[in-house]
Amino acid sequence: MGAEWLVQVAAAGGSAFAGAAATDAWRTARDGVARLFGRGGPARQEAVEELADRTAAEIQNAPADAREQVREQWAQTWQQQLAALLDEYPEIGDELLAWAEQLRAESAAAQGPATMTFSSYDNSTQVNVPNGSVTMHLGENRRSP
Repeated sequence: MGAEWLVQVAAAGGSAFAGAAATDAWRTARDGVARLFGRGGPARQEAVEELADRTAAEIQNAPADAREQVREQWAQTWQQQLAALLDEYPEIGDELLAWAEQLRAESAAAQGPATMTFSSYDNSTQVNVPNGSVTMHLGENRRSP
């Protein structure tokens, strides 16, 4: 595992962890981060659990218009924490990545389906393919002889 990959894993973990705060995925997030940091002993695990609880409380108690900014600040803090952990224990990279992916899936499920609204005006052409793909061939209509 290269250093760049470990940085990406730490970023994914920090982002997923902060994203799970104050959601139904919080228990998975807190338990997972405690398990990861538990490698450093019980005192370190307890300190991380306290920081995790503070994270969730600050995000949950932030005014609605500032919540995303607070969440982003905590994501950066957790990215740094996880990067330091990966420096000590690089072998946990795959475990951390699996945990981050689980958090993203649980957070998305807890939020429910997204609603998207598309508007098109005048003579415009609009193609909307959320989570899909489309192939378009633009140009003159040609007919086979």
